[in-house]
Amino acid sequence: MKTLALDTSHSFLTIALIENDVLVQSIQTPAFKTQSETIMVEIDRLFKLAGWNPNDLNALVLTDGPGSYTGLRISMTVAKVLGLIQGIQLYTISSLQLLSGTLPEVYAVMDARAKRVYLGHYRNGIAIEEDIAVLIEDTASLIEPNAIIVGDAHLIDRKATEVFCPQHFIDLKDQWIKVENVHTLTPRYLKETEDYHS
Repeated sequence: MKTLALDTSHSFLTIALIENDVLVQSIQTPAFKTQSETIMVEIDRLFKLAGWNPNDLNALVLTDGPGSYTGLRISMTVAKVLGLIQGIQLYTISSLQLLSGTLPEVYAVMDARAKRVYLGHYRNGIAIEEDIAVLIEDTASLIEPNAIIVGDAHLIDRKATEVFCPQHFIDLKDQWIKVENVHTLTPRYLKETEDYHS
């Protein structure tokens, strides 16, 4: 089975081509505010490197948030087009869960703007607590001093552990959520009152 995996939820562009649980081609690169300009170019480049044709695709998995509303819409537009035109199966996964991978215990941090961060606490790929949006000043009481942190750790004056998200898509395959209706694909909101105009 050939699967295209996308994450445009934050400042990186992550694309992976996966065949039968093997990573064929991938990119994970800084792309702050340039994802919309580069995503199709990079998808095309990776397809050519892999010798794939878009018609070969069987599935697409993408992060559905939390994250930048604009960023999330980029990959969702690609997913909806492929889902509608080619009828491939779509799946989603939490942005913070993808960052966390299958580390034994980890906190995932992502910029939420307005002096806030999105925060996820995961163990072996499973959420220990519900993902939240929290003021940066409140994170000290929520994250253990010696904890492993991935993502935008610099925002909370901590050091981030580097991760490779293309492989995480494969490692977390059993956590993918099947999208039954492509028209219902929308960004994951943490709270109804949150402002997502990033």
